[in-house]
Amino acid sequence: MSGEAIRMRLELKRLARKYRIAPAQCSPTAPLPPVDGDWVVEGFAAPATIDKERTMFAAGCWLPFKQDIPLLFRHDRPAGEVLEIRGTDEGLHVRALVSDEDAKRCTHFSVAATIHGYQLREVNDRESFYALVTCATLDEITLTNVPANPAAIVRHRYRQSAVVEQWDIIKRGIVCAQGIVAALRVINSAQSSPPQTVVRPVKRSVCDVPRSRPTPVKAPTRPRPTTEFRTLVDAINATSGDLQ
Repeated sequence: MSGEAIRMRLELKRLARKYRIAPAQCSPTAPLPPVDGDWVVEGFAAPATIDKERTMFAAGCWLPFKQDIPLLFRHDRPAGEVLEIRGTDEGLHVRALVSDEDAKRCTHFSVAATIHGYQLREVNDRESFYALVTCATLDEITLTNVPANPAAIVRHRYRQSAVVEQWDIIKRGIVCAQGIVAALRVINSAQSSPPQTVVRPVKRSVCDVPRSRPTPVKAPTRPRPTTEFRTLVDAINATSGDLQ
């Protein structure tokens, strides 16, 4: 326990003595039925609510989480593996794989943390005073049936094999969806492309082809032979022109 944590506990005890409040007792809960195989559990290991020790971990109090935070049974022996830890507005959410037989029957979570900063709140109110942890390092997650915070409930519990089966179903669904999307893209591409017209040579009948005909050549005009009658006519025509 860090120096800040010890100081916080002493101040809370001082306020409890001031208001003549007996230390709160953590009541055990009935264990869950025994189960076979490994199980996955989820829930808020440190909800943003006041616990029975009049302490609340603020939603944003956590420093960056360390690697390989242990999962224990009642702060004692290893119980499995922490799969995911994330801070939310409602508190510290945890998902873990549990292999210990006793831990699988636990109903609640709890945490062990190194406290770096806190604030006393509602110190003048006999019923409502508490310590708000504003900065802390998460050291461990534990499963228990004697919870300090009744709100730290194991909300979901399911077999690991069920998770694997669900993931296989999801993967098959993703592959199927990808195939459908690819087929729709091909169909849309075919509908959006203009139809291609193939130009073929036009077959024409021999009768439709215009035939070229040779231009007729005029025969040369032969001069008319001069006769006595023709000479007389020409003389008359010439006389008529002079008279006009």
